[in-house]
Amino acid sequence: MHSLYQALMFQHARQLTPVRCAEQTITQLHRYFEDVVLENSLSALIVESLPYKPERSVRGLERVAEVARAARHAYFFVAPDDALHKWPLPSVESERQPVLLARTTPGGAHEHFILIAEARFSALLVTSLDGGADVEPDPFTEHEVIWTFEPDIVYSALEYLMARVTAERFAQTKEFAAAVRRCMPKTTSLHLTVSVTTKLARLLQEQAAREVAINRIASAIRSTLELPSILQTTVNEVGRALGASTCALRIEGDAEQSAMTKLYVRDGAQAEAEQAFSSAQLDSCHAQLAEQPQQHQADECKTFALGTEDRDGRAAYAPLIYQENYMGGLLVRADDPLRIWQQSERLLLRTVADQVVLAVSHARLFAQIQRQALTDALTGCFNRRAFDMQLERDLSLARRMRQPLSLIMLDIDHFKRVNDLHGHDAGDAALKFLADVLRAELRSVDSAARYGGEEFAIILPQADLDGSLIVAERLRARLEQTDVPGIGCITASFGLASFPQHANTPAQLVTLADQALYKAKGAGRNCIRVPPAPLDIPTDALDEAMSLSTVETERPTSLVE
Repeated sequence: MHSLYQALMFQHARQLTPVRCAEQTITQLHRYFEDVVLENSLSALIVESLPYKPERSVRGLERVAEVARAARHAYFFVAPDDALHKWPLPSVESERQPVLLARTTPGGAHEHFILIAEARFSALLVTSLDGGADVEPDPFTEHEVIWTFEPDIVYSALEYLMARVTAERFAQTKEFAAAVRRCMPKTTSLHLTVSVTTKLARLLQEQAAREVAINRIASAIRSTLELPSILQTTVNEVGRALGASTCALRIEGDAEQSAMTKLYVRDGAQAEAEQAFSSAQLDSCHAQLAEQPQQHQADECKTFALGTEDRDGRAAYAPLIYQENYMGGLLVRADDPLRIWQQSERLLLRTVADQVVLAVSHARLFAQIQRQALTDALTGCFNRRAFDMQLERDLSLARRMRQPLSLIMLDIDHFKRVNDLHGHDAGDAALKFLADVLRAELRSVDSAARYGGEEFAIILPQADLDGSLIVAERLRARLEQTDVPGIGCITASFGLASFPQHANTPAQLVTLADQALYKAKGAGRNCIRVPPAPLDIPTDALDEAMSLSTVETERPTSLVE
């Protein structure tokens, strides 16, 4: 036997136009059709084929009972192992007790439909679901849907269902036929038809807006790995799609980055106050999740519905969970204190939260790979490639801002002897110790790099030759006065060069500082040397560069050649 969808499309192909909708939209459409019966107290025949669910919530069971109480006759086609067969439905009047009909293959096992038949109103919504067996529907998969309010098409559907019940459930044929005769549609209520059509149009419009929001967020995630941009796009799109007064998104910090919060506010004038309030709610949700880590799994869409105490409105919250680790949260809040977030809206939050989780994990992984590509694994300092890039950037900025810049090259004295006497592990310890000294003594704007072997380079922005001499002497003295565990005292030799006093390009700075370093090693080590004179720079460039340098002051002659 063909499915109801196939039978109707064969008989009424010219009158029916299939529309593709996501599963969550289809579920909302069915609820709207049910609401017609509930809100208008229609004494109607309702026949539904419900999607398969191995477990159903109390809310879902109550909804089935509510529809059965409102309808004159209610028949539900469900899978043989559906949860509705396992749990008794809440009691209703005996004459309105719902009838559960077990679906059999191929008799519409994968359909999802609802038929409403009453003397003054008729409606039909049918979905074609693909698949080889009853499975839980995927909320993100799209299916073809048809709906109609034409009595003749509804009558065709009733004929199909009558034949199906007769073939599959012969014992209930007489009862079903009597229900059909009592509720056969005769006229069409224009008021009810317009009401349902308006709701359908609004739902499809809302669904289109949500799909656009998700697509824009996905596009932002694909186009960049910059988290601030991705997070701001996310809150803007979610806030607008759900008509929220506020949407806030927080990503908790990790070892490398601090926490980050982005905010959408419909009324920009209240942004500061809304940010403080949303931040407090995010803190509360975080604490709630920490106390009950499984609570986010209680809801079908894994979201919290929150009432607000400090001001009017109602909020919904979706935690960001990655591999069972809490990463942050997505919060939306409405102006209406009676606002109830629909399942489709909460599912949108969950979908977006999952997208953000992947975006954050990818961005952090990319940042980690970048750091590894630019960092020396042993010392944690920049490597040679990163040093070259940083020197180019800092020197360009120094030229533009008309500020000095200095470069220090240093080399551990007798490093081969350390390796020979104490082993290579001790040599690695010496290199790590030196890197720790550099991190402790340098400013945040300074850059230290392992240039090669036991040689290090330090970029000092905004530091002239005198300033760099002070830094170099402080480093030299600290090394000389500190014992490295297992090795003892180590010393280092230093070579300096400054822009614009000695050089005007990165290559010249490196060459001069390196030459000064070898002079320091030739002078007995554990000392500092600077170039005796600038390189051969064109006169006009040298004059311009020299005009940027600060006035020189006296420096310790014992340290300088």
